[in-house]
Amino acid sequence: MAEKTLLEYWFILYNRRVIIFVITLSSMITAGVLSKVLSPVYEAKAVFFVPKEPDTTTFFAPPGVEIARSPLIPEGKEEIQGPYIGILKSKTIAEMVQKEFPHKSVIDLIRRDMDFVLSDEYMIEVYARDRDSGMAAGIANAYVNYFKQLMDEYSLKSQSERQLTIEKELAINQKNLLVAKETLNIFQQKNRTANLDEEIKQLISMKILFESQLETSLISYNENKKKTLTTKRKIKEEAHAFNTSELIINSPLLEKLREQLVDIEAKMASLRVEIKDAHPDYMTLKENYEEVKKNIDQEMEIIIKSQIKTPDTFYENLRRQLINLYVDREGIKATIEGNKKALKKLEERIIEIPTLNTQLDTLTTEVDKYKRLVDTLIVNLAEVKSQAKRAPQVAVLVEKATPPPRPAFPILWLNMIIAGIVGILGGIFYCFFVNYLDETREKRIFRLWKVIKSIEG
Repeated sequence: MAEKTLLEYWFILYNRRVIIFVITLSSMITAGVLSKVLSPVYEAKAVFFVPKEPDTTTFFAPPGVEIARSPLIPEGKEEIQGPYIGILKSKTIAEMVQKEFPHKSVIDLIRRDMDFVLSDEYMIEVYARDRDSGMAAGIANAYVNYFKQLMDEYSLKSQSERQLTIEKELAINQKNLLVAKETLNIFQQKNRTANLDEEIKQLISMKILFESQLETSLISYNENKKKTLTTKRKIKEEAHAFNTSELIINSPLLEKLREQLVDIEAKMASLRVEIKDAHPDYMTLKENYEEVKKNIDQEMEIIIKSQIKTPDTFYENLRRQLINLYVDREGIKATIEGNKKALKKLEERIIEIPTLNTQLDTLTTEVDKYKRLVDTLIVNLAEVKSQAKRAPQVAVLVEKATPPPRPAFPILWLNMIIAGIVGILGGIFYCFFVNYLDETREKRIFRLWKVIKSIEG
């Protein structure tokens, strides 16, 4: 076939212009009839956006923190908006909407009747189509509502898990706090650590006092020894051959009373470290001390009376003075022993206090730590419970879907135009096809004749 020019193509179309017109007219008439016959489909649109900043309003804000209102704006990044579109396309939301609108199938909602578009302004547009305009608007709005509900359920689930975790941690830390308090209380009662700083001051003051008393007692003891020696010498001079050792009589009762006096004196000195002089226990010991001392005096009086006395009055006075000096010496010894024991206890307590202070600080720190944890967990638990009762702003509705006044399909004028364009193109194609058949008819007949001949031959 020879190559045709544009003018020849034009003549082909011009010669068959009636066919093109008929095909175009038929297409437009068919489209018009179908537009009138087909049921109209309405398309409703709802618009919303997910705020860029999360809704983090707290009910238990710390002091000095202001809870201010801030404008809600959408996130300006397409990749962040992608998961929200995916949630809207999910089968989960389609099933929730289908329960509310049973005439729709889940497959239709997923594949045919719903569209979700992210606009240039980063708004999510929800398009719903239905033969009823009210239903279309209801479905579009339902998608937005169920999107909010689903997002709220996701956050509520994590909130519930967080609440259970906080409650569990709170119970553990409250138990630990009770154990720490009990341990601290036992330690304080056992070691008398109500106020160690004040106690160390009192111990140092009392140590100085007992050291002073011990020094005074030692001086008195030395003075007593000197007076005893002097009295003995005078007795010897007075009685000439008098043996002073006779005055040292081995009396079991006197020895027992002396031991009691030393023991009571030591207890009194030790007790003064811990309590005041007016304390009942101290007063009882003091009464016992006076009673024992009185018994010693009585025993010594018996000893004195049992001795052979000279009629010399001066000798008898010296002898009595010597006995009194021995009695005073026993009292001074008891005081010295009591002061020494008291000083030993004081020094042991003073040495013990730094270690006790460290242990007390550790136990107190442990109690404070668990108390802070418990207080924080209580506030967090109250916050979680309050958050669970409020609906967070997970989506902001910008445009609520309303029943559209006109159907989205079919549109008569648009269908007619499209049908006319399709008819013209179809008519042109038909004309070229018919022309091709006319021009190749002889060649096709000749080829067919040759094939028949070859079969007969």
